[in-house]
Amino acid sequence: MDSKTYRKLRKLVTNPRLYFEDARLKRQYPGLEKYNTTLKEAKTLFKQGEIEATEKCLATIPDTLPSKARFSSTVALYSKRYADAERYALSAMQGGRHDTSTFREAFYLHQEALRFQGRFEAALIMLRGMPFEDNAARYFRAWRLAALGAKCPEAYESAMVRFTPGDPGWLRSRNHYILLLRDLQLGERAIAEAQLLMQQVEQQPVGQPKTPPTRSDEQKRRWQEKAGLALAQLKEDLAQHDIDFFLVSGTLLGCVREGTILGHDTDIDVGVMPEVNMKSLRSAIKNSRRFKLQEIISENTLYVVHPNGVKIDLFRHYIENEKLYHGGIKCRWWNTPFELETTQFLGSEYRAPKNYDIYLTENYGDWRTPVVEFETFLDTPNMEVTHSVNMSLFYSSQWVAAHRHGNISRKARYETACKTIDLQY
Repeated sequence: MDSKTYRKLRKLVTNPRLYFEDARLKRQYPGLEKYNTTLKEAKTLFKQGEIEATEKCLATIPDTLPSKARFSSTVALYSKRYADAERYALSAMQGGRHDTSTFREAFYLHQEALRFQGRFEAALIMLRGMPFEDNAARYFRAWRLAALGAKCPEAYESAMVRFTPGDPGWLRSRNHYILLLRDLQLGERAIAEAQLLMQQVEQQPVGQPKTPPTRSDEQKRRWQEKAGLALAQLKEDLAQHDIDFFLVSGTLLGCVREGTILGHDTDIDVGVMPEVNMKSLRSAIKNSRRFKLQEIISENTLYVVHPNGVKIDLFRHYIENEKLYHGGIKCRWWNTPFELETTQFLGSEYRAPKNYDIYLTENYGDWRTPVVEFETFLDTPNMEVTHSVNMSLFYSSQWVAAHRHGNISRKARYETACKTIDLQY
């Protein structure tokens, strides 16, 4: 038996619905294998940030092919063509069965397209009539963001009332509800829900300790390669608007200490000086086809994502009390004002604080010694809490996670942190 026949038989046994769906598509599209190969090439180009080349590849595939329509929706979201993204996603859903991954992914892309157009009521209508069950994080996130945009927590509550402790998705439903209340500025209700959740979780057995996931050397290499590409293309796109950023936080630490992006990091941190206002920064990102804004609201920070999945935090710095600050929705970090210099990093030139030793010492203390379990929102010396409710809610979520994962020492640290800002459990 050749490998192709074996794969077909395995698919028939393990996922018969997918097998027959593929068979139906092959009858409908005689050139399906060629189209799938071209689509794979387009996805590779997309992850490399080559948007025009991606669209040229897609132009050779029939628009009615559901997998093409679904991917075209993703490309349109990055290009800020939200009406097109909605249309492509709807086309992908119309051409596929409800129980396929293509349909589900298209459904959530459709949700995103509606939200970016400000059509939150339409998003809620689609969610109420969704024809499949889902307990994944994206399900609760879609409900939360649609209810947030519509300023209607009752919509979320009506959908989540079916979840009780022990149900799959119960904890996710509660966590997203707390975030919804937070973002609607219903702080007292959010705190009350967080306290109740902690009490309920405390009644459950502590989870079994698990070995923290670590990246292999090959995984680190791939991450560093993707992160380097995203950083370089952000530099290109912002330069078109005369915006120059500089390396900060963990990205600067990796540059100085390791000579590369930290292998265990999960995002990239860059900053802009006070003379760059948020309006111009947001406009530059909206004109970029390689970066999509994440749906996070913050006064002086933009959160963006590259087509390869790398997330970048863009911090606008500002002067206050003769210090330079940057921060997000719950805290900020101060630094002694600094000048910038050009440094070689990842084969290119980037701007960075000239006296990096002072900067990194203020941020990390002994920055030359790697710390395996460094907690950004507990261990950073120069952090100031700016929103006690938001910080309380974050600490409570970390306490819950530590309890469920059996990490007793981490749980104790966040329990202490909760008490320091009056969130009791």
